[in-house]
Amino acid sequence: MIVISEALYALSPEFNLTHPIIGWHTLLTPSGIVAGTAEPTFPSSNLARPSTVERWQALNTNVQYITFEVNGEADYVGIARHNLGSGSVVVSVEAEASDDLDVWGEVIGEFIPDDDGPLVMRFVPGEFSRIRIRLEPADIVPRIAVVYIGKILVMERGEMPDVTPIPFAASNDVVRARAQSGDYLGSIVLRQGLKTSIKFQYLPLDWYLANMQPFVDASLTRPFFYAWSPAEFPDQVGYAWTTADVRPSIDIPRFVEVQLSLEAVKV
Repeated sequence: MIVISEALYALSPEFNLTHPIIGWHTLLTPSGIVAGTAEPTFPSSNLARPSTVERWQALNTNVQYITFEVNGEADYVGIARHNLGSGSVVVSVEAEASDDLDVWGEVIGEFIPDDDGPLVMRFVPGEFSRIRIRLEPADIVPRIAVVYIGKILVMERGEMPDVTPIPFAASNDVVRARAQSGDYLGSIVLRQGLKTSIKFQYLPLDWYLANMQPFVDASLTRPFFYAWSPAEFPDQVGYAWTTADVRPSIDIPRFVEVQLSLEAVKV
């Protein structure tokens, strides 16, 4: 799910809100996170790690603030592997500007996620000292595995045709058994996931080197948030990772073509 602040919508001619987005950059460190409460075995430091197995979990259903030291420019918050949708948790985001310490301003207004899928919240870029997520639970204790906060990559062009969006890209390992007579006995699901590929063409070489190559370098070891059509399909967001080396090719007159093979977390 993608949530865009009203202030960013107002500036939409200046900020592209329709092209694919990649949330790979993050300013967070395990030591720079403080949560209002946390289960001892699920500390807030886990939120800075890309693993969706480790997580933060609150102690109760009181209003929770999770505060992140960022000390840099940011325009998005990404959340993966959470229960905020199924738990009907009211979410908002506040920020402390680098030149106005201890004064918090709301950058994402209150909303309840549609589901427990990956969540990307975009707001007007700024230099921030700290950013905090406010959670107002109903009757279920909130939990989150991954948070990214940083600068989002907006692609210079859209994907090529024949897209298989991440939520629909099922990749399951299933053992199906049948009797000697041919009767169906049952199935065992060994693994569930999502698998697809995305392709971009005619990316200007200068743009690619300045904007996309840093992401390609980081994608070797770090997952990322990806949405192929944010305006038309804001619910189709994935938390994904590359499964093969990314090898861009350059055509005359210096346009780049690149393809990403991806796997993603299944909600």
